[in-house]
Amino acid sequence: MTVPPLFGWEFIVVVLLVLVAIAVAFFLMSAAGRNVSERAEMQAWLDARSNRRREPSTELRYAVPE
Repeated sequence: MTVPPLFGWEFIVVVLLVLVAIAVAFFLMSAAGRNVSERAEMQAWLDARSNRRREPSTELRYAVPE
């Protein structure tokens, strides 16, 4: 046999590997550079959620009427 069994497939494999590397780089960059407003919205949601679970202030409960 004078022609190798994988003749011509090297180019396809190289192109696929380059595409996979570009996709991985894109996902890593998009995950690292999240939008600041998304963080602010998430933080506001978490703050609102924890405010609902707080117990009411004890100062008003034991106030002495005058």
